[in-house]
Amino acid sequence: MCGALKRRVTVQDYLDNVLSDVHELIARFDDVTDRLAQNPTSARLAGEYDYLLSKLDAVDAWMMSIRVHETLAGLGLSQLVGNEEDREVGTLSLGQKVRLELAGIVVSRPAILILDEPTNHLDDDAVDYLISELRKWKGPVLMASHDRAFIEAVSSVIYDLDTASWQALVTAGGGTNLPGIYRCAGNYNDYLAAKQRAQAEHHRVHAAQQDVKRHLKAHRRCSEDIARGGVKLARAEGMARKFFADRAAATSVRRTRNDDRRFEDLARREVRKPHDHSLKLNLPEVSLSSGLAVTVRSTAVSGRLAPVTFDLAVGEHLLLTGPNGAGKSTLLQWMATGQPPRDGVGEIGVHARLGFVSQHLPTIDTLGIGWKAGIGERGAGVLHPSMWNTPISELSDGNQRRVQIALAVSQAPQMLIMDEPTNYLDLATIEELENTLEKWNGTLVVASHDRWLIDHWEGLRLDLQPVSIGGGPRP
Repeated sequence: MCGALKRRVTVQDYLDNVLSDVHELIARFDDVTDRLAQNPTSARLAGEYDYLLSKLDAVDAWMMSIRVHETLAGLGLSQLVGNEEDREVGTLSLGQKVRLELAGIVVSRPAILILDEPTNHLDDDAVDYLISELRKWKGPVLMASHDRAFIEAVSSVIYDLDTASWQALVTAGGGTNLPGIYRCAGNYNDYLAAKQRAQAEHHRVHAAQQDVKRHLKAHRRCSEDIARGGVKLARAEGMARKFFADRAAATSVRRTRNDDRRFEDLARREVRKPHDHSLKLNLPEVSLSSGLAVTVRSTAVSGRLAPVTFDLAVGEHLLLTGPNGAGKSTLLQWMATGQPPRDGVGEIGVHARLGFVSQHLPTIDTLGIGWKAGIGERGAGVLHPSMWNTPISELSDGNQRRVQIALAVSQAPQMLIMDEPTNYLDLATIEELENTLEKWNGTLVVASHDRWLIDHWEGLRLDLQPVSIGGGPRP
């Protein structure tokens, strides 16, 4: 997004450009209305009047100004309404630019709405507003998203580009190739359940077919052995020998033909071995002892983190939530490094061997020489072996996140600190990561804006609030 948002363009310029088609319709409608008033018997003008009126009603043109203001406010851009509409787009933050472009798309009411990761840079209130708009949307909406809560709330159909398991079931049933995409009716929960069933059935069918193939091969070897006639042929002489030889050959040919037909039928329905590239995080079991893993006492950072005090026992799982600016990353960084920020006060004690996953992707500054090297065998279960020797700098964002997780786990931690761990990961990997972490008996601290993760969290919670002018949390 933001490709259309040039630096010298004002907010009003952008909105006028987005709504130029609507303004043109209104101008045409006004012109036709004036001409129809002068020539009320014109059937051509009356038809054009009705056509333009229906087009304007379809885009709710009469409420356009109100809808623009409501949409900007709903997406967290209420400050741009009024005098701020003359503000240059280039002075906006990246998040504001993304939300402004999204607002323009929503208010223009296109016949088909196409959205790519629309919840990026939106806070919870803005996401809720977008959900309410999409639920009311009359036309088709096509979107790509990793936001599971958002998908759950708005989707009625999900198209899966990972068709391996779906294709396997079609092939096993004697069907033809899928067109590279598979349609699942319903929301995210429906899709997830259907995908898991398909994957489980894929594994079952493949195992059963391989078992049949082994039995067929053994039967084929036996069929070929029959041609040699066995003991009776070996002992027979003269006409008897020919009789046993002919009977053995005929039996062998019949069985072999049957075997060939069964092999051909199996080949038509045989499915490929399931390729499992999911996360297989090898988190070591922790020898639990009583006591505290983390102690936080009156910890605060001026302007960034309101005073917070809490204890976390060994083996407990804690989720940190709160809006941007509440200090979640500041607190986790302090816990992970043991080094308070320059203006930090209070005490944090971590009494466990820990691994840390930052919300930011790795850089040469954080990895040093390792930035240009591969992760090697430390990537086992997390990164595909073909990428172990690939320089980390050349990996995709998703695989760089996997590297961060692998490096944290490779330290055999008793405690994991993870800041926005689901960022950059595909949906299947996120599900695997969450399932693994939920079952782990070590101490875990996670900060996240992922509403699906938050809604399904079963451990402890601590909600941080932004710092108020007086230094404490805002009410």
